[in-house]
Amino acid sequence: MFIRALLLFLFLPVFCLAQQGSINSGVPSPMRMESSNKIAATPSAIAMPVDTAKNKKPMVKMMNMDDMGKPGTEQRIPFFTRKGNRAIYHLYLTDTIVNYTGKNRPALAINGSIPAPTLNFTEGDTAEIYVHNTMMMETSIHWHGLILPNRYDGVSYLTTSPIKMGETHYYTFPIVQNGTYWYHSHTMMQQQSGLYGAFIIHKKAEPAMKEYTLLLSDWTNENPDEVDRSLHNATDWYGIRKGSTQSYWEAIKAGHLKTKLANEWKRMAAMDVSDVYYDLFFINGKAMQKAPEFKAGEKVRLRIINGSSSTYFG
Repeated sequence: MFIRALLLFLFLPVFCLAQQGSINSGVPSPMRMESSNKIAATPSAIAMPVDTAKNKKPMVKMMNMDDMGKPGTEQRIPFFTRKGNRAIYHLYLTDTIVNYTGKNRPALAINGSIPAPTLNFTEGDTAEIYVHNTMMMETSIHWHGLILPNRYDGVSYLTTSPIKMGETHYYTFPIVQNGTYWYHSHTMMQQQSGLYGAFIIHKKAEPAMKEYTLLLSDWTNENPDEVDRSLHNATDWYGIRKGSTQSYWEAIKAGHLKTKLANEWKRMAAMDVSDVYYDLFFINGKAMQKAPEFKAGEKVRLRIINGSSSTYFG
């Protein structure tokens, strides 16, 4: 009796499991179903909206994922065209390599340039801008300072959906103001890596005059994500590189020992407001900028944009 009970105790769970497996053998488990759906949902092509003459709404064009990132595999549409009061721009966002300081560094460019090409409009225009993401990451473009419908503002996950790799996002909005503005990525640290440019709106029926745009920015050879990490760690490394660290002896000599101690207690670095070391500062993407097209005595409208990540220019 004891032996029969022991055998029943040992083999009954195995028998039940076998029966359950035979009953469910024809129905995929939730895990199998999820895996199956992911495989089935994996796209071999990505939808890209393109401009059409008959319909202002973007159509869908399929772009093969296997060809993404390969030179010559996409037919680029001209950068700018005008149709009546419609100013139409096509911006292509790409990965690139730059060498500003003797070192090759990864960067991001729009239509092959850093900064991005200047977008020019006139009051009363309708802006139609196609942003083609050819990078292997998501991105976004924010139109800084512009009055436009909220859904076109360009801040990922807040006002606008992110532009996934291989996708094209279509923006259209009326130009109802004038002045000097700029546009830039609002995703990760992409703006620091090169995704920014000037956005100029001219007054309607204004007499023509010479003008010049100065887009100021900063550049670091360091990975921008590492810059962010260093700032969160409150390291003095950037202060050391800039020669802006302050010792207790210097504070005593200046009569500010109390201030030094108070800042140490608050964990505030000596250069807390401008505490990133940059390898270069740019004017229109160059460390040195000349404008030989202007002559002494000429009247020139100067447009100045601070497109830096954290630098104050004075």
